[in-house]
Amino acid sequence: MPVISNSRVSTLPAGLELSSGRLDNAELKGSSGYNPTVGATSETICTQGGIRNYLTAAEILKVSSTDANDTNSGSGNARRIRIQGIGADGLEKEADVNMNGTNLVSTDRDGVDLTFLHVNNVRVQTTGSGGGTNAGTIKVFANDGTTVLYEIAAGENQQQCASWSFPSDKSGYLTSFVASATDNAIISIWINGNPAGANTYQQRLSTIVGSGSGVSYPLPNPFPINKSGIIEFRAKSLTGSDVAVAVDFQLILES
Repeated sequence: MPVISNSRVSTLPAGLELSSGRLDNAELKGSSGYNPTVGATSETICTQGGIRNYLTAAEILKVSSTDANDTNSGSGNARRIRIQGIGADGLEKEADVNMNGTNLVSTDRDGVDLTFLHVNNVRVQTTGSGGGTNAGTIKVFANDGTTVLYEIAAGENQQQCASWSFPSDKSGYLTSFVASATDNAIISIWINGNPAGANTYQQRLSTIVGSGSGVSYPLPNPFPINKSGIIEFRAKSLTGSDVAVAVDFQLILES
């Protein structure tokens, strides 16, 4: 699809235009998701399964691992993680959190406001001599310490959740995605254009993915996403049994 590039029309894909520095006031973002056990009802493509939880108001978050070796003391495996998302003011923010094994650790420290309204990414920031990856599953909870928002599967160092929340100062577009499954499944795109209002997700596209085949979907008419909007990929099995589904997607954000 032709794109506007510094007041000219280009036939290059938007991602290539952006990576070459030709699109003003824009940045390339993206994420990936994996759900190893998608059932017959719709689930977010994320490792924790089900329809993911999200917050309606900014909260202090809690973090812990299922393995005591994910700790910032001693040799350790995952010593520190980085959380990136949207703050109470609707703008992008991040926080580094030192792990303490299976004990809950808060994002609120030293009187600094580290509350989050949405989480977009969680990754292991530093590791110790115990190993180069997280030993257990690292979970990011709401302030109640029990509601799972995101997680990093053991040994992965990076969350796998196919969703993204836009800040209040940037809108954007979904330009392409790649999807695959171990058996037949429906993959759908859901967009919440006004999460501060009705919190209503609308389904925008559905496609069937066959067994073991990775399929790339460049979108000739990219999906627009409002400021503060949320995009999420979901899937459901067509086989009567669980199916593993993965997706990777690309976004362009404009300020």
